[in-house]
Amino acid sequence: MPSLTDTIIAPITGSQPAAVAIVRLSGPLAWEIGSRVFEPWPKQVEERRAVYGKVSTGDDGLMLPFAEGKSYTGEQSVELQIHGSLASVQSLVGACIGQGARMADPGEFTQRAFLNGRIDLTQAEAVKDLIEARSEAQLRHAALIRDGALLEAVTKLSREVIGVLAAVEASVDFSEEVGPLNRTEASFKLVHVRSSIDRLLDTAHFGRILRQGLRIAIVGPPNAGKSSLLNALVGADRAIVTDIPGTTRDYVEEEVVLGGLPCVLIDTAGLRETNEQVEKIGVERSLKLSENADYVWYVYDASIGLEQLDRDFLAKLTRPHILIANKSDLEPMIEEGIALSATEQLGLEQLSGWARGLQTNAEQHSHIFINPRHEIHLERARAAITTALDTLDAEEIPDDLVAVGLQDAIQALGEITGETAGEDMIDRIFKDFCIGK
Repeated sequence: MPSLTDTIIAPITGSQPAAVAIVRLSGPLAWEIGSRVFEPWPKQVEERRAVYGKVSTGDDGLMLPFAEGKSYTGEQSVELQIHGSLASVQSLVGACIGQGARMADPGEFTQRAFLNGRIDLTQAEAVKDLIEARSEAQLRHAALIRDGALLEAVTKLSREVIGVLAAVEASVDFSEEVGPLNRTEASFKLVHVRSSIDRLLDTAHFGRILRQGLRIAIVGPPNAGKSSLLNALVGADRAIVTDIPGTTRDYVEEEVVLGGLPCVLIDTAGLRETNEQVEKIGVERSLKLSENADYVWYVYDASIGLEQLDRDFLAKLTRPHILIANKSDLEPMIEEGIALSATEQLGLEQLSGWARGLQTNAEQHSHIFINPRHEIHLERARAAITTALDTLDAEEIPDDLVAVGLQDAIQALGEITGETAGEDMIDRIFKDFCIGK
């Protein structure tokens, strides 16, 4: 874990040339180093008040100071806003390093914010999610977690478990004063906690979708327009489109945003009975991809209608799916599903509405969604609480043994927020951050 006694520096804006770039100094010598590379440095620093001036490398811009406890990191900081050329940024960073700063490690600014008590681990992870957000849904949810929604939920659970643990320990240490443990009341409270954990665990699937995208396998017979649909939604000729059946032999994968929801569209080989070896492998791969997708779009030719082969393949689908009647502009014989025309760009907004509906349905059940790391610790907390409940149900087991499961649950919940997390876990979380974050 890096030392908090160092003063660190890094650009906190993108690495590409831009009109403006911001370079941040943070640490005990931030103002002193800032005064050596920027002028005029004010005799009386007014924190969070911008000053225009020049940097020692010849550029000009703004200097914005932050006092200890008032900055992003919780440390004394300076943000220097200069022109965003690579030369300007690199020369300023070099000048600050020459005055005693060192280059920040990836994620070190946010790591210091955590170590200084400005944010917890869930909020730190949300900072990364905010930076990487590609859709409105990702942005909105990351901002919610950054504001402390998950921290509040987990802290509430931890406090409830701590309350039961306090009752257990009091009944053991001060049995004459407080009497025996009320096992019925303790069990009732722990069942409530476990139910709350279950509700959080139920959000893991949509949480993955929010971060990685809803995986949609586009399947259907040859020449139904699967590749045309992918191209229309992506806005580019990503997949080969011809009138020759069986053109797509392998799958094509593209990321898009539909209705504010990140999606991964997978164009697959046309489904049909074939003896051609390569195409047959493609058909088998299509079926396998559909089995692993979050959702399946079954595309059929609306000018032909659903045939028996379509119904046979539909009967084999194991994942949730919708029907899409493509080519609906050509004497449509639409039996069911969403009617559209990929080549004519007609009806595509219905797919955005469908994706928005999935998102709305998920948000009606929960406004926060956990990530895989949270899921691991919540599963551990749930198992520990179940152990405590089993102990409470066994009258022959003494009260003090109930504390073992409760302490394990508190430990697991604390690892979500960082309260009980070890250095290795903290370093693993921040190592995936970019420099300057």
